Amino acid sequence: MILHNLARRRLGMASAVGLIVAPVCAWAGEAAPFAVPAGPLKAAATAFALQARVSIDLSAAQGCGLSPGFQGRASPDEALKALLRGAGCEARLIAPRAYRIVPTSAPARVLARPAAPALQQPSEDAPPLSELVIVATRRLAVADRLAYSVSALDERAIAARGVRDAADLALTVPSMTVTNLGPGRDKVILRGLSDGPLTGQTQSMVGIYLDDVRLTYNAPDPDLLLVDIGQVEVLRGPQGALYGAGSLGGVLQLRTHAADPEAFDASASLTASTTQGGEAGGLASAMINLPLLNGRAAVRLVGYAERDGGYIDDLGQGRSDVNTTRRSGARLSTRVKLGAGWTAEAGVTSQWINSRDTQYAERDVGTYARRNQIAEPHDNDFLEVHIGAHGGLLGQDAKLTLAAVRHDLSSRYDASASPPVSVPLGAAVAFDDDNHVGAVVAEASLASRPGRRIQWQVGAFLARTRQGRDGLIFLADQPTTPLARETRRDVLGEGALFGEAIGDLGRGWSLTLGGRLFATRSEVSSHATAAGAGALFRDAQSYVGFAPKVVVSFAPSPSTLIYAQAAEGYRSGGFNTAAIPSQTFDTAGGEPQRRYDGDELWSYEGGAKAAWLDGRLRVRLAAFLASWKNIQSDQLLPSGLPYTANLGDGRNVGVEFEGGYVRGGLRLDASFLLNHPELESVNAAFPGRKDLGLAGAPRGSASLAASYERSVSQVWRAGVDARAAYIGHSRLSFDGATAPSMGGYATTRVAARLWSDRLSLGLTVDNLFDSAGDTFAYGNPFTLKQSRQSTPQRPRTVSLQIYVRY
Repeated sequence: MILHNLARRRLGMASAVGLIVAPVCAWAGEAAPFAVPAGPLKAAATAFALQARVSIDLSAAQGCGLSPGFQGRASPDEALKALLRGAGCEARLIAPRAYRIVPTSAPARVLARPAAPALQQPSEDAPPLSELVIVATRRLAVADRLAYSVSALDERAIAARGVRDAADLALTVPSMTVTNLGPGRDKVILRGLSDGPLTGQTQSMVGIYLDDVRLTYNAPDPDLLLVDIGQVEVLRGPQGALYGAGSLGGVLQLRTHAADPEAFDASASLTASTTQGGEAGGLASAMINLPLLNGRAAVRLVGYAERDGGYIDDLGQGRSDVNTTRRSGARLSTRVKLGAGWTAEAGVTSQWINSRDTQYAERDVGTYARRNQIAEPHDNDFLEVHIGAHGGLLGQDAKLTLAAVRHDLSSRYDASASPPVSVPLGAAVAFDDDNHVGAVVAEASLASRPGRRIQWQVGAFLARTRQGRDGLIFLADQPTTPLARETRRDVLGEGALFGEAIGDLGRGWSLTLGGRLFATRSEVSSHATAAGAGALFRDAQSYVGFAPKVVVSFAPSPSTLIYAQAAEGYRSGGFNTAAIPSQTFDTAGGEPQRRYDGDELWSYEGGAKAAWLDGRLRVRLAAFLASWKNIQSDQLLPSGLPYTANLGDGRNVGVEFEGGYVRGGLRLDASFLLNHPELESVNAAFPGRKDLGLAGAPRGSASLAASYERSVSQVWRAGVDARAAYIGHSRLSFDGATAPSMGGYATTRVAARLWSDRLSLGLTVDNLFDSAGDTFAYGNPFTLKQSRQSTPQRPRTVSLQIYVRY
């Protein structure tokens, strides 16, 4: 709930079988406190996995008896041995930080470290999707036991499915779509909650996090390549209670591999690709992990360079394959054991994206062609630096993080066909949009340790964001003589206290109460000049509010969970400015308004999760109602320049399903989303139409996938993964006068792999049937209302990869 301008109030137990994979590492020889109660071994092993942050495979533990439990400090190996005493079972170390529980009669070496680390590829140990332990809820929890709509992919699934970035991820995660403006320009959309494809001054709909650091506020997804990523987690629905503003639709969490002080590790990969009718591409990456200080510290370095071949021709410039993109990046992380149960971490992540041109076409010119007078390059530079520590404090788990994020974006558009200012007839006119965002973020949290009847966490958040945005209109042959220019500066301060408590009510019932008390203050200044005229603007506003969350769940058995929840998400308001001094702003209820208000979304959800056939079949079903008030959306003025409007109120009612079946080396997955996004009431000053629904939100989407793998020798394994997804029809914008239809297409991918412990060979085919469906994106804002633009799918692309691990 939000109080506007300080005055207006708007207000554990895992399944019986499977693999529990923790996304963070534990050191096998490091003593740590454990509090695992006595009881069934599977429940005790789950509590141990959460506390030790290791992986436990329980698929062969059906005959195990009771565990005596364990209280005290010990290494994970010692604690696990104590838990198994008298249970008739033993633990085998099958990979670094991964154990399998088997009856003691089974012949094998117990707790013996493997000779070489397992390759980060799918294997017979790959867990079902829903059994992963996730941390996107800011605490370790098994996904099957979470009363949330959550999906996760571990590194094995990422590798098996050929996932490289957020666009690839959308093919594998239910209810997730990504706009297709191009690398570094896209927005992530979850569960049909979309405010349109434009990325102006509005805050993000989905919070994107790298480990514990927020990457975006009102900028597009930086689109980090998923190289050396341990796990990806997606929470659908508003997450305002724990994550604050900018998580109205949910959260996308990327978990990197932490520096490992136990052993040296290194890998390298090389990929070559070819696109039908376009240019060739490729990707090279490498990773090295170096232990230091006799196992008390480590450093991990990751680097990559990618070239995406273009496939759009610009006949006006006489250039082919203009949208070639280069992306390179590096990540350095360190980890140091401080003693007394504390560990410090620090890291740097940087990525650079350079696109020669945009990737839209004009239908009247060709499926993959258009006519422009000038090129439209895009540059996206991203830098994140963080330092943090975690350990025990007052008998609980404490975490501190301090981070700085720098995001520099620049885009050029051809405004020749419809220039916003007067120019000579036929002149080539360009519009440059330069956006520079810098943020400093600090967060501290304290959480109860796993295994207690009441699980809780509390925390504090502080952030300061400075944004400089420059808009420049000029003749292409006179770039140093602007026709119009705006220099805008924004400063945003945020502070919040958040908390959550999960109480075990007994007999399988639990209650979760959480919330976030927040305050924001934004200040803006703008100076616009054109033809000797100028305009100055300066203002500020504050928001104070509380975003609550309530969840009730019931677990009638270890393999079934039923839940109901209500949660709120919010975004603060802001101010409109313009690059043209003569732009007028309405004060009597019309658009554009000088000030736009914040919006809020209440989500009500009921769902169930179940596992049958000894855990081989898992399903998740959820029904939801999202009530969205005062929707913010970036729109276009008649000049083609952007502004932000409050469109009215909307809602989305829907059902989503996710299911998977695993037997031997075969895995089948299916998911669908059926929803009805709509505008319930439309701002009278905005030319919207109720029958158009929410921009970019199809009424239906579905996906099917099948994978199979098997051993082909004592050393080698082979596997194939095939998947297809359908995206229903939607509208590009909320504008009733110009709302072109798009969507109604299918995406396909087939990936085959042959691998051993040291080497992997992969072949991937994207867009197998060479579809040219019109994806959710806009092209040129200055001609959007004049020409029939489309953003076709990338043509069929074949990639060949070789991966080596040392």
